[in-house]
Amino acid sequence: MSKIDWSKQHCGVHQAPLEKFLALMPDLRPALESFPRNENPHDFTWDVKVHMLMPRQYPCIPGWHVDNVPRQADGRQMFDKVRLDLPMYMWISGGPLTQFRTGYIQPEKWVRFTQADEHRGQQASEFTWRGFIRATHKDIMPPKKENWLRRHCQVYVDEVDYQW
Repeated sequence: MSKIDWSKQHCGVHQAPLEKFLALMPDLRPALESFPRNENPHDFTWDVKVHMLMPRQYPCIPGWHVDNVPRQADGRQMFDKVRLDLPMYMWISGGPLTQFRTGYIQPEKWVRFTQADEHRGQQASEFTWRGFIRATHKDIMPPKKENWLRRHCQVYVDEVDYQW
């Protein structure tokens, strides 16, 4: 795969249909070339996050968590509403790697998972750019109608040993 220059990308897209994802971030087309052949990319909602990381920063939630589980108004997750029959896929450009209970995912490889698969982020060990792409089946989360361009991306830090 050709190298994507993550420093030249938008912060990402949020809940975009395939055509808007590719229109807003055309440089990411090479990552889609390896998307599972048995899946139709048009059946998915697309999220991309681009992070510029410093050592000891996390690009995603560092604690064990699951993705896209519906929530009640008070924030409690409704696990009885998950669709384990429908897939989600994750792709990362490189470290820090995401850890699932079954192990770490490999960079530039699509990994299939469900709303029940717990995973967590890892700390960056160096100054780096990291791209994250998640494809969520439309029947789990339909694309938004507009405003797909992500305007910011947060990082997470360990308050105990992080210093600015």
